[in-house]
Amino acid sequence: MIRIFKKIIPYLFLLPMLVLFANGSTCSYCGKSISGRYTTLNNKHYHNTCYENHIQLSCDYCDDKITGTYTETEGKNYHPACYRDHIQERCAQCGQLISGLYNIKDDKQYHEACFINYILPKCDICSLPIQDQYIEDFWGNMYHEKHTDALPDCDNCSRLICDSLTGGGYSINGKRYVCSVCEPTVVSDQSQIARSLREVKALLKKVGIQDLPRGIPITMVTDKDELIRLSGNRLGKIRGYTQYEAETIGEKTISEAYHIYILSDLHETVFDAVLAHELLHVYQIQNGYKLKSDVREGFCNLGSQLVYDHDGSDLARLQLRTMYESDDPDYGKGFRNMSSRLDQLGWEGILNNLPSFK
Repeated sequence: MIRIFKKIIPYLFLLPMLVLFANGSTCSYCGKSISGRYTTLNNKHYHNTCYENHIQLSCDYCDDKITGTYTETEGKNYHPACYRDHIQERCAQCGQLISGLYNIKDDKQYHEACFINYILPKCDICSLPIQDQYIEDFWGNMYHEKHTDALPDCDNCSRLICDSLTGGGYSINGKRYVCSVCEPTVVSDQSQIARSLREVKALLKKVGIQDLPRGIPITMVTDKDELIRLSGNRLGKIRGYTQYEAETIGEKTISEAYHIYILSDLHETVFDAVLAHELLHVYQIQNGYKLKSDVREGFCNLGSQLVYDHDGSDLARLQLRTMYESDDPDYGKGFRNMSSRLDQLGWEGILNNLPSFK
């Protein structure tokens, strides 16, 4: 945050009067009678020599005597020219003299106009100076708060989509948006899913999660409302859903089927993280675990964390930060609790004790 200060420089002007002929006056300095010329100041009379040697002001810059008008500031006195040329504040931007109101930043003084036009940060969207509320996003972009109401944000990186920040972008069904920065790496075609499934399964296998069912269909959907309809989750922040259907006779399961749905046009790193989350739902169902929602979703988010930690990109760090800062009781608090357990127990301990977590 930039702090703006304003100050006023005071000016005092004084003019002593030289009288040519004495009239029986007494010198206010030495107390002796005055004859001939004398000087008066503030209704007091002085011999010229008394005034010059003891009363007359000297310039605090050049040390010469001051006659006529002078400038006083901060308890010091100056010839007007000495003050103007050597003492008076100058703008650190344009070098011109400052009088009246001015701004200070980092111990440097600026004309108000110079400060606004050259020193204040500029909005990365409209290029105008930022003088009021502003936002600095994860990527270091600074912009007026008002732009958040006028521009859509990217469904992946959260940048505001505009020419100046992202070079534009595109919309999906007029409800979701992807910026041009993320566009080259989005997963938008079914043919891209095989790569994602292969890499995510390899990561999960390294931490002890293997033998997941083969051939699980993975379908991309463009509309969040469709995911909400399928899952019944009304929070609106959903990116994936695992559907499970089982046919049983008595207590025996004779057939079961999984189907994973994931939003299309997610950045491949985000897509992989969502897929890892959904595969951990499959893992829980496969093992017959019936966990509380905060443990269930918190555990699944460990899969997303695994992907983001492995990726290590700025986008991955943003997604992790969002997960850690979430106030959702399951996806936020539940995840943080499970992440803390992971730090204590490691993956082997998590998998061995998962059914007992309360």
